[in-house]
Amino acid sequence: LGIAMLHLEYFVANLVREFEWKEMPGEEVDFAETREFTVVMKKPLRARLVRRTSGSG
Repeated sequence: LGIAMLHLEYFVANLVREFEWKEMPGEEVDFAETREFTVVMKKPLRARLVRRTSGSG
């Protein structure tokens, strides 16, 4: 489990580093919550990924 967590952290860090995360055109981020097994977003988050240019990272 330990090595899996390291790989997951590395994967997420690379996604954050390599892409700009923006909302979908015409949509706003809704932070309303609902309870299931855990607290989750009422409306699932949808993101538009834009690859960063080599000069901005």
